Amino acid sequence: MVGKKNPVVIIGNCAASVYAIEAFREHDKSTPIVVVSKEPYLAYYRMKLSHLIGEDPDVNEILIHTPEWYEQNNVEILLGTQALAINPADNSVKLDSGQTLKYSSLLCAMGSHAFVPPVKGVDLKGVFSIRTLDDVKKLYLYSHDKEKGVIIGGGVLGLETAWSLAKKGKKITVVETSSFLLSNQLDAISSDILKSLGIKAGLNFILSAQLSEINGNDSVSSATLKDGSSIPAEFVIFSTGVRPNADILKDADIQTNRGVIVDSGMRTAVENIFAAGDVAEYNGKVYGIWPVAKEQGRIAGLNMAGAAASYSEIVPSNYIKVFDTDIFSAGDLCRQESDYAAITDTQPENKIYRKVFLKNNVPVGVILLGDTKPAMKISKAIKKRQVIPEEIIISNNFNKFIQEIDSN
Repeated sequence: MVGKKNPVVIIGNCAASVYAIEAFREHDKSTPIVVVSKEPYLAYYRMKLSHLIGEDPDVNEILIHTPEWYEQNNVEILLGTQALAINPADNSVKLDSGQTLKYSSLLCAMGSHAFVPPVKGVDLKGVFSIRTLDDVKKLYLYSHDKEKGVIIGGGVLGLETAWSLAKKGKKITVVETSSFLLSNQLDAISSDILKSLGIKAGLNFILSAQLSEINGNDSVSSATLKDGSSIPAEFVIFSTGVRPNADILKDADIQTNRGVIVDSGMRTAVENIFAAGDVAEYNGKVYGIWPVAKEQGRIAGLNMAGAAASYSEIVPSNYIKVFDTDIFSAGDLCRQESDYAAITDTQPENKIYRKVFLKNNVPVGVILLGDTKPAMKISKAIKKRQVIPEEIIISNNFNKFIQEIDSN
């Protein structure tokens, strides 16, 4: 380790940690950085994993930075190493290797883990959840010679997983508790269009349904739903959300709720300890999406380097491609409110659905299915709270809306 000053220590090797390092190095070139990574790999684009399902992926194809980048930036990576305890009293982290790291400042970027509901049969062979590269590899080794699978969850990861496996010739059934797919990103109309495309692509969907148990002696043979119906299956994949990896923080008396609570500088209530990404909770929210992790990591890195920076909540967005269809969803889709306006363009014959949601003449959310070209323009209009003339809203003309935001 270079120099006498205690290093910056980062627990976790993901988006938040990488972008924190980049930001830190903009202002501090000399303080050594040590990253503790439970995984045996350098940080990679986790959002690409679902597109690699059904394959035996090579981590080098999805790395965020090369090994040389870490060397050039004086970053030491402790791969395959787990942080066991944080001791704020003496600014140290205890590792499973027996080593104790002293830190000048600490970033908690442990990310999240897949949530698997406690149903009977989850311990059978052939039950998976996808969160890491090794999860993808294990699924491939088990399922490459099998045909029938059930995916529990019709959200982003569930559908991307289903589509990847369907393209490999697997017969996939998606079970979703909601009455429509992508319930956080779409409305009922756009979701119905998407469902029809999925059926055409060979997938089966069971909506408004819940898993009761997974059956089999040693390995999966079927899945039973709450209504008593049974689905033949050789493997089951859970895509039922994530939970922050915040357990280690509770023992350090760091305030947690769903995640570890941070202020706008990504600081916890404990001096010199920061948090960012999936493990962090800001303003009562834990988003668990890449753009937020990236920005929170950047803000944490700047503040750890002594450059004052404040996190401004970004418009949450998702770009998805399934069933050869592009989807973009961002902002507030006004699900719980009646006092909103909408401009909608529905072209069922072209499998296109475009809808922007407005409050007080200001766009606050958008759904784009089949045509995502206006995504960035609309996102900018949402971010800057651009006021849209009443006559355009009344006309319900989507193209006029695009022209309006394009001219400002």
